[in-house]
Amino acid sequence: MSEHIKFFIIFIFAVLMFCGCGRQYKAEAVVKEFLDNNLQADAYTVSFQEIDSTKNVTDSVVDVMRLEAGKNKMFRKGIAYAPINRQYIYVQAKVCVGNDTINHTFYINPELTRIVSFKVN
Repeated sequence: MSEHIKFFIIFIFAVLMFCGCGRQYKAEAVVKEFLDNNLQADAYTVSFQEIDSTKNVTDSVVDVMRLEAGKNKMFRKGIAYAPINRQYIYVQAKVCVGNDTINHTFYINPELTRIVSFKVN
């Protein structure tokens, strides 16, 4: 295999890795901002799994998740969410506040700019 082809393959692989890492970083930043603005506690830690996408979340499921989130004493009342869409990016996160560790799934709009809803796993 020629050197040019090897370089091209490595370059394409690196670009794809960078794009994937960039989306992961952006999703994590959106969740962290959401937690900073909406958690009752000031001090917390969070760890993330890999992002993924879904089209299987209906409007009614989003509404139910939002209602349940309203009952969650860990979060402030009156959370402002992104508009409901048909496809979401989601990321699972382990949120630790004091001695409590709770797993959540956060659904993010496709542009990775706002949280649409979240649920406790």
